[in-house]
Amino acid sequence: MDDQAAKPADAVDDVVDESLDDDEGLFHMQESALTYFGADFDVRGLVQRLNDGDIVIPRFDPDESDGASLDGFQRRPVWNKTRMEKFIESLLLGWPVPSIFMVLDSDQRYLVLDGQQRLTALQRFYDGYYPDGKEFALTNVAEHLQGSTYETLGPDSKRRLNNTFIQATVIEPSGDDGPESVYRLFDRLNSGGVSLTAQEIRVALFLGPAINWVRDLNTNQDWRNLYGPPSQRLKDHELILRSLAMEEVVSRVGGRWDDDSVRISAYRPPMSDCLNSFLTRNRSLTGLDVDSFTRAFNGSCHILFQAANRDALRLNNRINAAHVDAVLSSLMWLHLNDQVPDASDLETSLAELRKNERYIEYVTRSTSHRESVLGRLRLALNTLGGRQ
Repeated sequence: MDDQAAKPADAVDDVVDESLDDDEGLFHMQESALTYFGADFDVRGLVQRLNDGDIVIPRFDPDESDGASLDGFQRRPVWNKTRMEKFIESLLLGWPVPSIFMVLDSDQRYLVLDGQQRLTALQRFYDGYYPDGKEFALTNVAEHLQGSTYETLGPDSKRRLNNTFIQATVIEPSGDDGPESVYRLFDRLNSGGVSLTAQEIRVALFLGPAINWVRDLNTNQDWRNLYGPPSQRLKDHELILRSLAMEEVVSRVGGRWDDDSVRISAYRPPMSDCLNSFLTRNRSLTGLDVDSFTRAFNGSCHILFQAANRDALRLNNRINAAHVDAVLSSLMWLHLNDQVPDASDLETSLAELRKNERYIEYVTRSTSHRESVLGRLRLALNTLGGRQ
C-alpha cells in the first residue's frame, strides 16, 4: 500500500459530510407514493425465483469486475459458514425466522432490501456449495442433520424445508415520488446494527446504467489519487454522484444566481432528495451525453491532482463532501464549456477558496440547505473560472 492509501478514506474521521445531519426533517413524503403488502413465499419458490432472476439481490461490491449479469454491486460476504448453517438448521427444525423486505420494481422483479444474507444462504445450500467452492454440508447443527447436504436430506426434512414459508413485506412504489419514498422508508428500517449507507440503498433502488456509470468513473486513477483507497461503503461513489448532480444545478442556474425563481427550481433540498431525483431522471442515461461528462470528470480530476495533489479535495487534511461537490462540479462545468484553467491558476484559486470565510461557512455549516449549496457553487465556479 502506498503512502496515499495509508489510511482508509472512508473511516469515520476522514470524510466530513455535514449534509447527513442537514437532511433530517427537510423532506416531504407523499402518502400515495408508497404501498405495501404481505406475502408468504415457500423456500423452494424463493430459491427458484433467485435462480431465474425474478428476485434480485443487489450487488454492493465497489470492485465488482467478474462480469456478473446482475446490475449493481455485491456486498462482501457477511455471514460465515456457521451462521449460514444455523439459518438452514432453524428452517429444518421448524423454528421461526425473520421476515424479508423486497421492492417490486417496474419490470416486476423483486429487489431485496433486507434479507440478502438469508436468501444467499438458501441459494447456496440448494446449489450445494459455499462461496469458496467447498461442499455445503451441515456440520455445526443438530446431530440428526450433521453431514447433510440438500441432496442427501431425508425426504421428510427436504419436504419440510421446501414447504416452509418465509414472510415478506413487498413494497410497491408508485408515481415519481415512489423511489424516494422507498429510500426514506428503508433508511428508517435500516437504522440499527450494521446498516446500509445512503449510497448502498441507492444502488438497490436505482439499478441500471447510471449506477454502473458512477462505478466506472470511480476507477479513474486521478480520482483514486485524490480520494484514496476505494470506500467499502461507497462514499466515493456518492461524492461522484453529488458532483454530477451539482454540475446539473450549475447548468440550470445559467449564471442567474440572484434570480430567486431560478434558484428555487435549480436546487431543492435536501441533498439526498437531489441525488435521488438525479438518478430517477437519468437512470437509463437516455438523453445524457455520457462521453462528454466522462471526459469532463476525468479531465477535472487530472488537473486537480496536478494542481494540488491529494490535498485538492481536503480541508484541514480531511475530505470535505461539500468542498468536493463544489470544486469538482465547477471544474466539470468549465470543461464542458471549454474554459478549463491551467494547473498553476487552479492551485492559486483553490488557495483563495480556502481563505474565503463565506465559502468555508458554506462547506461546513448547513451544507444541504439551498443558501449553502448555491453559495458554494457560485463562489467555486467564479473563483476557479477566474471571475471576480
